[in-house]
Parts: sequence; C-alpha cells; structure tokens
Amino acid sequence: MNETTTMPVLAPVEPQLLAFDAALRWNYADIETYLKAVTERYRNLIVTDDNVEDMGRVKREVVSLRTHLQKFERATKTKLKKPVDDFTTQCRSLYQIIAAVEEPLNAQLQIYEDRRIADVKAQIQREIAAKAQALGVREAYLEQVVWNPKWTNKTAKWSETVVEIDHELVRLKAVQQADDDREQLRRDRREMARMYVEQANAAYDLHSPLQAEEILTDSLLSQGLAEMKAAIFKAAENIKAIEDTAVQQAAPPVPPLPPLPPLPKSDPPAEHTEDYKDMIIMIHHVHMGDYDRVCAALDQLSYPYDVALR
Repeated sequence: MNETTTMPVLAPVEPQLLAFDAALRWNYADIETYLKAVTERYRNLIVTDDNVEDMGRVKREVVSLRTHLQKFERATKTKLKKPVDDFTTQCRSLYQIIAAVEEPLNAQLQIYEDRRIADVKAQIQREIAAKAQALGVREAYLEQVVWNPKWTNKTAKWSETVVEIDHELVRLKAVQQADDDREQLRRDRREMARMYVEQANAAYDLHSPLQAEEILTDSLLSQGLAEMKAAIFKAAENIKAIEDTAVQQAAPPVPPLPPLPPLPKSDPPAEHTEDYKDMIIMIHHVHMGDYDRVCAALDQLSYPYDVALR
C-alpha cells in the first residue's frame, strides 16, 4: 500500500539581488581632452602633390587613434558581459533543478488531460451526429465542420459549445442545399440541351447526327438557354453543310440537256373559249442546275405556267 510521506515545512527563499555595481568608471575625460588636442594639429590639412607622402603618414596616425580606441571598447565590453553570462548560467542551472520534477509531473498529467480532451471530443461528435441527422446534413458535409479549439478547454461551457455547434451545422446545411440546387440546375440544363440536340438532328435530317456526349461540354452548359440552343443548332447547320458538300462532290455530273427545237411559226388561231385547255406536263428527275434553263424554254411558249417541285 502506498504511504504518504510528510515533507518538512520549508521557508520559501525568494531570489534577491544582493549586490549590483554596474557603474563603469574610466578616464573618459582625459581621453576626450587628449584626442581633441592631438587631432587639432591635423585639422584643415590640404593634400598636395608635394606633401602626399606626409599626408599618408598623418592618415595612418589618425587611423591608429581610432583602432586603439576600438580595441579598448571591445575588451571592456567583454569584461562587462561576463557577469551577465555568469548570471544566465546560474539561472539555467536552477531551472534544471526545477525541471527534474516538473517534467515528470507534466508527462503524467498530460495523460489525464489527453483522456479528458478525448472524452470532450467524443461528446462533441455525438452532438454533431445527432443534430446533423435532425437537420439532414449528409456525412460528406460533416467533414467540413470547423472545430473551435476553445471547445476542449477546461473552462469551456457546454451550453455555449452546443450553441456554436448548432450555428455550424446550420451553415453546412445551407452549403449542402446550395450545392444540391446547383446540381439540379445542371441536370435540368443537360436535359434541355439533349432535347435541343434531338430537335437539331431532326430539323436538319443529319446523316451523322450530333452526339450529346460530345457537344454538351461544361462551357456550353454554362451558357444561357437561348445561347445554348443557338450553338447546338449552329453545330447541326455546319454538319449539314458538310454533308451537302460531300453529296454534291460524290454525285456524277449531269450532262446538259439538248436545246429545245424551235417552235413552228403559224398564224395565231382564232380565239374560241372551247379551244383553251389546261395542260399538265410532269418532267421527272430535273437537276436543279437546269431549273432556269427549263423555265426559259417554257417561257418561249408564251403560255402562263406553274412549277411545283417534289
């Protein structure tokens, strides 16, 4: 049986800064006075052809003043930084003492926290499933549920979580309905387009009719009904033109008809009503290329006539 060990009561020890002397004291004033004095003789110098070598030495003297001061600055900063680095190292050592007991506790407590979160998530899933069934939200749309990370917090109130779940499922229901409406509209438009294809095939009596599966592209179905119908009938018209051209090219040439013999000249007969009759002459298999020629021959008879094509 586990026994509880009573730990001795320890007086808390708060970290305190026992000494802090960050004041930096150095001979700044002396250096300032010296630099002003030594650089005064270099002020307003003019480089000429005659003194260029001397001016080079002057420049090196001035540069040495700067570099010497820079070395002193870096060395001093290193000394000032050492107490800070030592303090940081000491704090990290103390952190390790605390972590030796904190991390095992965190690992064990995390097991219980993970179990609690899993229970909350299961409860949320049950709530979502029940409300989705009541609203008619399909499984595919439940995959789009936007989870609020706050739902699994220890401080989360279940009543507020339920309200947010309600709002999320109502949103998904609207998305589902919009998708269903678009799909139904697409099916209706496809049926209308199929009807237009059948009408176009019948209107142009195509030997190679339009195939709905080939012509009903997404681009065509996205147009208005009037534009879609016009496009389908235009496609049928183009096929009809191609078919007619192929038939004309395949048909053997029709030899021209011999000229009609001239009419005999005679005196006009006496006009008696009983001498006039209507004459019906049927000319079979007339090529349309000779239509004008036949009519011209009939015109020479000077009789009125009617033409009916079959």
